[in-house]
Amino acid sequence: MNRQEKRTSRCLSLQIYYAWIISETHPKEILKYISDLSSSNEEVFFLDANNSDDSKLSLTNDITKYAYRLIESTINKCDEVDACISSKLKNWDLKRIALIDKLILRLSITEMFFFDEIPPKVSIVEGVEIGKIFGNNDSSAFINGVLDSIYNDLEKKKAINTK
Repeated sequence: MNRQEKRTSRCLSLQIYYAWIISETHPKEILKYISDLSSSNEEVFFLDANNSDDSKLSLTNDITKYAYRLIESTINKCDEVDACISSKLKNWDLKRIALIDKLILRLSITEMFFFDEIPPKVSIVEGVEIGKIFGNNDSSAFINGVLDSIYNDLEKKKAINTK
């Protein structure tokens, strides 16, 4: 997949993850519904970070596979990832973070920790950019701060382990 397709997949993951949290409909069902719509003659509009306007959704098999892999991994690793996020919050509780920011953090951290083919810096940049599209005015700075702090911890652990 190219960079744009990966970003589309990440945005799709976020929107499906959000829909799951709000509706309690399993992500696989939501993804199937969106895929069915996109393969029909009906127009499906999808907000992604590749542009700032609604665009016709063109879901390839690679995009949907990656999106579902990311969502599934994030759900399975949620407790571990939330503990990581919580460790970076000073005088703040995880429950107080805006839902969309929390979901972006979860997806980005899951990708950083468990997707070896993606450099951690790419996950950070993508999380920040997606935060600019879907979050509020402060989201991207907050997301960047948390992800960067986690990345720095990862780098310190790597340095210690290589000694």
